Amino acid sequence: MPKTESLSRSDILGKTSLYAKWAPAQLKAFSKLAEVTFSDGALSVKEKELIAVACAHVLRCEYCIDYHIKLAKEADVSIEETSEAIWVGVVMGASACFRHSSVAFETLLGDSSISHDGEHSRHLNRFAEETPTISSAYSEFHRAATSAGVLSRGIKCLIAIACAHNTRCSHCIEHHVNEALDLGLSREEISEAIWVAVEMAAGAGLGHAGLSAVLLE
Repeated sequence: MPKTESLSRSDILGKTSLYAKWAPAQLKAFSKLAEVTFSDGALSVKEKELIAVACAHVLRCEYCIDYHIKLAKEADVSIEETSEAIWVGVVMGASACFRHSSVAFETLLGDSSISHDGEHSRHLNRFAEETPTISSAYSEFHRAATSAGVLSRGIKCLIAIACAHNTRCSHCIEHHVNEALDLGLSREEISEAIWVAVEMAAGAGLGHAGLSAVLLE
């Protein structure tokens, strides 16, 4: 059995082809999902690759990062565009943690009504009051990452929606879907961004299944 340390990311991804022998129906179905997800639709392939790059960082999948950075370059995504997309992914990872601080304060304050939007906001405000300097820096970071730059607010919002699905943060999903609607983005665009997140979650599993294939081979 080869040592995994000697294999590059592309080598490990290549090992996923072994599942064509071990689990052919599943690999074929995944390949079809990937094909239709990353086809031109309401969103272009370029836009979908920008979303995928951010999702890959949120999912912490080095195989996905390697694979989708290469595809993004093929789709003529610039370094500046790629960088801004990555920063949206970074801030969405932080946002999921921040939003869930409300659960901690529910416990700290003995409040069982966290499911109500008002109580969720109240606990977040209390958290911010307890750590004002850090909270202010976080808010500025969030604004810097999600404001229009080389990428528009619209595509950044779609990236945020997809990343929120990968972080499984219901409050983040609600916030950014409402923001997308306010920006005039279509339901088709939002839906396709979500499907990129779904495919990326499956793809991260497949990438790591390549590592398993090395061990199983």
